[in-house]
Parts: sequence; structure tokens; C-alpha cells
Amino acid sequence: MPHNCAPPPKTSGTDPAQAVARMNHAEVTSPHFKVLSCLPGRVRLEVRPILKKPAMAQAVVRGMKEQPLVDSVKANPWSGSVLVEFSPEATDDDLQHWMLEALGQATEAELNGTKRESKTESNAVAVRKKEAPVASPTPLQRLLDSTAKYPDLRRRAIAASIADGLADAVPPLLVGLAIGTVVNGPTSLLGRIGFATARSRMFALGGISVGLWGLAALLEHAKEETSAELAFVVRRDLRNELYEHVQNMDMAVLESKDVSDWMTILDQDVERVHQFIMQGIDPLVGIASNTAITGAAFAIASPKMGMLQLLGIPPLVMASTALLRPLKQRALAERMMAERVRAMMAGNIAGMGTLIGFDAQDSEAERVREAGELHLKTAMYAQALDSLYVPTLRSIVGVGFVTTLVWGGSQALSGAMAVGALDTVAYSQLRLMAALARAGTGLENYQRTEAALERIYTTLDTEPLVKSGDLAMDASSVAGHVTFEDVGFEYTPGHPIFKGLELRCGAGQTTGIVGSTGSGKSTLVRLLMRFYDTQSGSVRIDGIDLRDVKLRDLRRTVSMVPQEVTLFSGTIRDNIAFGAPGATLDEVMSAARAAEAHGFIQALPDGYDTLIGFGGSSLSGGQRQRIAIARALLPDCAILVFDEATSALDYETEAALQRSLNAATEGRTTIIIAHRLSTVRHADNICVLEEGVLVEQGSHDELVEAGGLYANMWRVQTGEALKKRA
Repeated sequence: MPHNCAPPPKTSGTDPAQAVARMNHAEVTSPHFKVLSCLPGRVRLEVRPILKKPAMAQAVVRGMKEQPLVDSVKANPWSGSVLVEFSPEATDDDLQHWMLEALGQATEAELNGTKRESKTESNAVAVRKKEAPVASPTPLQRLLDSTAKYPDLRRRAIAASIADGLADAVPPLLVGLAIGTVVNGPTSLLGRIGFATARSRMFALGGISVGLWGLAALLEHAKEETSAELAFVVRRDLRNELYEHVQNMDMAVLESKDVSDWMTILDQDVERVHQFIMQGIDPLVGIASNTAITGAAFAIASPKMGMLQLLGIPPLVMASTALLRPLKQRALAERMMAERVRAMMAGNIAGMGTLIGFDAQDSEAERVREAGELHLKTAMYAQALDSLYVPTLRSIVGVGFVTTLVWGGSQALSGAMAVGALDTVAYSQLRLMAALARAGTGLENYQRTEAALERIYTTLDTEPLVKSGDLAMDASSVAGHVTFEDVGFEYTPGHPIFKGLELRCGAGQTTGIVGSTGSGKSTLVRLLMRFYDTQSGSVRIDGIDLRDVKLRDLRRTVSMVPQEVTLFSGTIRDNIAFGAPGATLDEVMSAARAAEAHGFIQALPDGYDTLIGFGGSSLSGGQRQRIAIARALLPDCAILVFDEATSALDYETEAALQRSLNAATEGRTTIIIAHRLSTVRHADNICVLEEGVLVEQGSHDELVEAGGLYANMWRVQTGEALKKRA
């Protein structure tokens, strides 16, 4: 990537080490990199996006090396670190912008699937692969392909847009016709076709003008109507396709992004595509149509002058090519910073209660302010180049316009060119310059839409690793014997949660899972629900490997109360019947009674028809948990899983709930994960995990008598350990 412009103005003349040190303040600089160490002229950065991505690390190195004040760059993709040696003249702003630009370039290559290789590697690949590689369609090509299901609408929209663009020829033609009519009188075009008097020629000119302006208005209306219809159907289809795909993605992928990131893709990116179809194509069509009109005018009025104007095309192409690539890279860097600010604000608003509780409003406002300042600098850095684009192109076209005035004027004076023809040509060029002036908006829309489409199609192209099996499982015939056989699992490579775990939950029995924080209790549930798959070993129900079972059948067999309860906007009845939409009110009430929720629900003003917002913030933690338990009980699944399902209940309510659940879970396999040992005291079997290893199992009395880890935990929770110390 040639460095086409100088770095931004330096913001300070401070010592480089001090300047670079500010980059790491509260990690405001970027969510993607931070300073590990710095000395004058030397800084080591942790750059998260290159971690375990050698191709991206190489792209970042290449991008940084192209900066004039950078002496050397080394990157280690296995540690995610980048060592930069630079001139003492560089400031913190320089380093920030250079790294953001390099990351933008590397991200672009990754999104497009064109991982950069060295020249030697490329030649080697070319020798190995005799066949020419098939070029992947661009995001805009894929968008166009997605409209193929509406061929008539697409044809009408394209035709209306082109016709409306060609209607730009109306003003130059009318002006040229009017001047020719006034100057040439009877020998003008109107005079030669039968309008003998000046009065008749003026009326004819007025009639033609009204007709052409009316036609242009109709074409614009048709274009607006068809473009809007196409934009609406594409937005609907794209949003539906995205949402359905996201619902079936792996939990690992879903949890890798903030909710704000997913909403950006599902909402803002889809809306950007909608706006582009409605408005963003107009400037591009305007340039194309005005170029065609200007070329046709030259071909008719003066072919020699038209040939001369062709000399301006290579400079136009060269200038556009030289500016567009760095423009896109800077736009990507600006988008990264914009997403950082948006995610920061979304997180703060979602956790406003905690923020206010710790009196952190001022510090968080400062963090947002500093992130906003860096976003401003990045945006202005991109705008500095963006503002050069249109003036550069207009200047090149302006040279051609001056040529037209001088040469064309000389030909008109000598009689070699009609005055009206000269005016038509000159006015057409002015319209082309006006279209280029609007290109800035079109370019911005194009860049933003392309980035949005890249995120959309990257999401759609993400295939789930957890795939459904082909084996049907009849929930009504499942006994419920759950086994974890030689299970090995890790979220992060090199940090195993389980290594050869063996654990069995008897059919129709209640199994308690206890252990310290981080021992792997909740991970067991995720593996049982196949939110994740094991790296080794297997999880089985009645001897059947869950990877062979249809996912829908598995989720109908296992019902879970998660550690973090989620309630949806709607009535309490809707929330309880979430997994059984056809349940009657009596069935909903029966499940609520079993969950000890019926009493407080009846006390609400509208009972089961009480509306609650997302999350159920108007309810207490215990009330939310009981609704979630009722929701899990209603489908009558063979296997029930409670992951810290009673942590927000007081002891009296928990005791009452235990009595109700004993009846509700009779004959069903029940797995209870708990920190509070009283919750699992009456379980048929209690399994004790420690650092992903099953260290003890047995009944409550057996484990207490054994005097091991469980007995120690029991003494701590009942206060016996404290009494002994006293």
C-alpha cells in the first residue's frame, strides 16, 4: 500500500516514551491493541487481532513498515506482540494512526478472504496450482445476486434508475435548442421542421420543454418507487436470513461478541444496505449517465474535441485508484473506533446500576470522552483524505471544461460549430462536474455499505461447528441415564477444563454437582445441551452419543434452568409457556405451583396476564428464578437440569420449593448444580468436582462421614468450621 499522504499534524512535542505511554491509558486507545513496554524510539504492543493469525500479523508488519518514520517492525502471532522501532520525531498520534491504518488494511484482507502472502510464497502457490483460481464474488455482487428472486422488480428498478439518470440530458438539450432557436431563427432546427415564425418557434420550444420536464418527473417518480420497494424487500429478507442464521450459530461464536456488536449487524448494517439501495446508487448512476451524455454530445458536436477529452480519462482512473484504497483503509480504522465507543456506551448503560452504585459516573464519562476524542482524530484523519477525492476529480474534469470553452469558442466564432451545440457540450460537462461533486456522498455510502455487507456476509458464511446429528430421539421413551465418558474439553487451547472426566447420573435419580468456582460445574450443562462439543470423549443419554442425535430432539429431551435467568417481554403466562406454547392456563398454573410461584403471581394486579419487560426487572431475583423453574417444568422433559436455580431464594422458600420439586421430578433424571449444599443434601448421588476432576461422590451422609472436600465445604457452610476456630 503506497503511503499517499503525510501523517496528521503532530499533537505534541513531548518525549516519545511519555507520548506512547499515554496510548495505554485505560485502554482507551483501541480495543485491539495496548502498550506492553516503551522506550524512546521503541515500543512493544499487544495487538489482539493478530493472535494466532500469521497472515494478519504479516499484513500489519507490511502496513507499519510503509510509514516514513518507522525504522523496523517485528510481529509474533503466537504471543500477539508487535515490536516497533521508530524515529524520535514520531508522536503518540502518529503511532495510533499508523497501527489503526495497518489493522484496517489487515482486516480488509481477512474479510475479503485474501490472506496476503509473500512474493516467494505466491510464486510457489502459482506453480503448484495450474488452474486459475475462481474469484470470490464481492459483497456488492452477492447483494445484487440476492435480488435475483425478484427479477421483474430488479429489472424495473435498474431501468428506472438508468432512465432517470439519462434524463439529466434534458437541461443541456433544452438550453442548446433554445440558444440555437434564438440565434439562427428560421435556419434553426425548429425553423427547418416547419415553425416559420419566431412566435411559433417559442411556443414549440415551450411545449417541448413542458413535455420533457414532465417525462423527467415521471421517470424520477418511477425510480423512487421501484428503488424503495426493492430496498424494503431486500432489507426484510436480509434481516430474516441473518436472524435465523444467528440463532443457529455456536454459543462460542455468539459469546465472542457483545450484544451491541450483534445488534450493529442485525440492525444498523442491514439499515445501511437499505439506505444504499434507496439513495446510495444515485450518485454513481449520475456519474455514469452524465459521462455517457457528455460523450454523446461531443461525438455529435465535435468528434475531434471528444477525442481530446479522452486524454483526461487516464488521470481520472489513476487519481481514483490512488485515493480509494487508502480511503477504505482509513474508513475501516474509523469504524473500529466508532464500534469501540458504541460498545463502551452500551455496556455502561446496561450496567448503569453498578456504575452509579460505585459512584463511577465521572471516571466512566472521562473514559467515553477520551475514546470519543480518539475516534474524532481517527475520523478527521480519514476525512483529510476523503476531502481530497472529489476536488481532485473535479480539477481533472475542469481542465477538460476549459479546453471546451477555448477550443469550442474558437470553432463557434469561425462558424465550424453551432453556438447551440457548444452550449450543449459545455452544459453537459458542467452537469458531469456537478455529478462528481455528489460523488462524495455516493463514495461514503459505498464504503460504509461495503463494510456493512462484509460483516453481514462474514456472519452468514460462519458455519456452526456443533452440527445436528441424524438420529431421532423420542423424548417420551428416554430413560434419562446420562454419562460423561473420558471427556476432555477446553475453552482456550492449553487451558483444559476437563481431562478424562468420568461421571454418571442415574436414570430417574437426582444427582447433585458441587464444587468450588471454576471447577467446571456449569460447563457440564453446556456439554449436555451441546452448546459446545467435547474435544475428546463423549456425552451420552441412554448410551447414545449426543453428537449423533438431532439437536431439536435433544433440546426436547433436556429442560434447563440456567444460572442467569432470562425473561422476555410479555406476560408471565407467556414466559412460563415459552417452551410449550400450546399449554393451557391450568397447565401453566400447575407448573407455577410446583415452582412455588403461584402465590406471588396471583397477588399481582393482573395475575398471569401481568406484563413484564425484558429481563423482568420489576420482579425480585427469587421471583424470576421461580418463573424460570416453572418454565422448565412445564414441557415435562425426561431430564431436568438446575444450574444454581435456587441461589436467589431464601431458605424458607427453598425448603418449600424442595418439597414441591420432589413430587414434580419424581421418576425424572434431575441434575442439580449448586454452591449451597443444602440444595443437594437429599440428592440420590452427589458428585464433587475440583479443577475439572471428579474427586468424590456419594450420598450426603456418606460424604460427610468420609471427611473429604465435601465434608469441609459442609462444615464451612453450616458454621461448624468457624465454631472450631473460635
